[in-house]
Amino acid sequence: MIKIAFAGGGTAGHVMPNLAIIDALKKRADVQCVYIGGDGMEKELCKKRGLEFYRIDTVKLRRDAVFKNAAVPFKLRACVKTARRVLDEVRPDLIFSKGGYAALPVVLAAKDIPLLAHESDLTAGIVTKLSKRRAKMVLCSFEPLAQKFKNGEYVGAPLRSELFGAAKARLGFGGNKPVLLVTGGSSGAAALNTAVVAALPVLTDTFDVVHITGKNKKGAPDSDCYKSMEFCDDMPGLYAACDIALTRGGANALAELIALEIPSVVVPLEKASRGDQIQNAEYYKARGAVDVLREENLRSDVLVQKLKAAYRNRAEYVSSMKKLKVNGTNRIVDIILDTVKASQAD
Repeated sequence: MIKIAFAGGGTAGHVMPNLAIIDALKKRADVQCVYIGGDGMEKELCKKRGLEFYRIDTVKLRRDAVFKNAAVPFKLRACVKTARRVLDEVRPDLIFSKGGYAALPVVLAAKDIPLLAHESDLTAGIVTKLSKRRAKMVLCSFEPLAQKFKNGEYVGAPLRSELFGAAKARLGFGGNKPVLLVTGGSSGAAALNTAVVAALPVLTDTFDVVHITGKNKKGAPDSDCYKSMEFCDDMPGLYAACDIALTRGGANALAELIALEIPSVVVPLEKASRGDQIQNAEYYKARGAVDVLREENLRSDVLVQKLKAAYRNRAEYVSSMKKLKVNGTNRIVDIILDTVKASQAD
């Protein structure tokens, strides 16, 4: 039996794509999948799915407090040791890294184990940059990034199969207005939440609103036309229910919305970020697939105007989204199986 170790964590953008690939792999081959990560959401999500999980020590680079990064190299050395012990125990045939700080110790400890890396954003993150020489291939959601690596391959994003054909969610709305989904990602977005709550009196004249606020963050009190939750385990159900979305610029969230042809207004995260969300959003905006609202212009009146315009012009956005290749799950599974086969033949 093939054994594959998946690494990546910290946010849903690193974990959910791995879980999508694992589900697809199990449908295609006799394979044992294990997950290696830290104490981020990957641990709890793997537990819920009954997925074998190995915990390692991790260290996170702080973009908002550079002086705190001085000790990172020393802490990382210890993290790599714990990852190496886990790999010696698991003995996988292949490692698949989805990036994020939880994947870095595994990538650095990989040694002679075949490694594949996947980058969701338009530009490479730190872990992807450190993976490129060790990896057999760097798989990319965006074609321009794949062209920058000698071993790059444009494949699209790993998307969950249940996204397609999900049942209409029961949110308790009257059904007379289009549904607006607001999501700031797994950790939420305080600025986005504040703007939405301020705009609710006007927004709810046009839309029923379902609002994912993020962990330990609050929205407005629920009503007949507004529902809030900190996190949602059934994103396919919400996608099936919504007609338009307001989102941050996470690459996987954008790929899901585009694959499902849901018109979206994107407010990219700018602070404590390397700028990847701005680049992701502008890439898709240039192709007519989304509209973008920068944080400096995030006022309630502008937000309402943008959302109404996006819904009014939804046919144009859907036409543009149809032209984009974003779902790369099957291609990624093909590459994983081919890489394992080639490695075993050597």
